[in-house]
Amino acid sequence: MKKGCFISAVVVFTILVGTVVYFVKYKKDFFKNFSKDKIISATVSEFDKKLNDVKASVYRDSMKIAVHNFLDESKKYNFDSVITRLQDVMDEARFLYKDRIVDSADFNHIKKIINRYERSEKNRN
Repeated sequence: MKKGCFISAVVVFTILVGTVVYFVKYKKDFFKNFSKDKIISATVSEFDKKLNDVKASVYRDSMKIAVHNFLDESKKYNFDSVITRLQDVMDEARFLYKDRIVDSADFNHIKKIINRYERSEKNRN
């Protein structure tokens, strides 16, 4: 390898490493917000796909609306709390897919999980 190519490669590599370190150190919120939106949209599409396999009922449609509203509301929170919220609701929703039917008990259980994350009206500022 020629000296000029080696020096150019070292300079370019140093600039790339410096750029990556800068973004990770000072702009990590940008990556978190970008990935948060992608994670929420992937969760919505996966939830809809799984819920379409469940037998049609009034509770299925109500659950779909409730979970969509919950996921849309989750967009305004920080990355870590969004991941926690999504994980709790989707872990509970996973049990619905086993019997392929959504009844009132399942719907009430998911609503209880969702309501855990909502603050009471008097505590809101």
